[in-house]
Amino acid sequence: MEMSGRKRKILGLLVDRYIHTAEPVSSAEIKSLYGEEISSATIRSELASLEELGYLIQPHVSSGRIPTELAYKLYVESVLAGEKKEIVVAGVRDYLDKKIVEIEDVVRNTARVISEATNYTSVIVIKNTDEIRLREIKLVEVDAGRALVVIITDSGVIKDNIIEIPVNMGSGYIAAANNVVNDLFAGRTLKEIKTKHMNIEGEMLQYHDIFDKIVTLLEEYASGRHDKVYVEGTSKMFRHPEFSEMENAMDFIKLLDEKEKLSDLMTSDDDIELSVRIGRPDGLNGNCSMVTARYSIGGAEVGKAGVIGPERMDYDKVVSVLHYIQKVFNGEDDGKENGNGEIRTRK
Repeated sequence: MEMSGRKRKILGLLVDRYIHTAEPVSSAEIKSLYGEEISSATIRSELASLEELGYLIQPHVSSGRIPTELAYKLYVESVLAGEKKEIVVAGVRDYLDKKIVEIEDVVRNTARVISEATNYTSVIVIKNTDEIRLREIKLVEVDAGRALVVIITDSGVIKDNIIEIPVNMGSGYIAAANNVVNDLFAGRTLKEIKTKHMNIEGEMLQYHDIFDKIVTLLEEYASGRHDKVYVEGTSKMFRHPEFSEMENAMDFIKLLDEKEKLSDLMTSDDDIELSVRIGRPDGLNGNCSMVTARYSIGGAEVGKAGVIGPERMDYDKVVSVLHYIQKVFNGEDDGKENGNGEIRTRK
């Protein structure tokens, strides 16, 4: 059944009201919010019809109505189709403006900023590091017998460490070693480095020790790693009344504990820019919703950033925050849509 414009408006007002109050919404409240002349009888009739269609439920005979998962899905579609708010989230750009910063530091700080900006729990998943491609390795002599190794990928810095180097090798040793390791590693993925046997011969043998130490650093970083999950703001969820109920609270804690399942939920929609999961039909328990966005650094996809909140979360605000995070990571400063990303809710 195609929904009339009036039904859509009433449903939108009710969902918006419930998001901000967490209390069942009465027909009198809808009448006061409607903004134009409409009779109380008409509103009651439309609310009853929306209930029959599965968009609303009435917890008690004498109470107002609350939205169902179906109502939230329709509401989210209107939010995503509308013009996005321009929300500037302080702090994110500071992390990206640093000349040398590890990916995991950026991710951890970004997760914290998203949680603070939305007042919900944030989750960021870094994709399998085996697919990260090395761009450059920098060797910087610290003092006699020690050098700083900085490993830079197509998405940022993944590792830095101090290694021991041969002493009394001359002033050009580090510069020459830097050229050798970049010839060997630049442009390769971590998977290729781990699985392919790379030999150094002839004059390059004098750099064998540095070569082995860098390979060890890469193997330590990538060994046994799959998608890595960062969670911030867990306690924020318990500020929402839905999670004063023990069953909802336990389901939420269980979801966060099952990192592999959480990663799968976050990354299963890799073909789209932004997706929304609502409630049990979408694999979430405990009256939860999840909004996730794909993000990149320097043009290379790094993973997914998301927000977990109650089903009545402020979708408009959450989508706007994640959209801004995407723009910052992608270096889009003109405030315009790029027009390339598909946005949808799960059906």
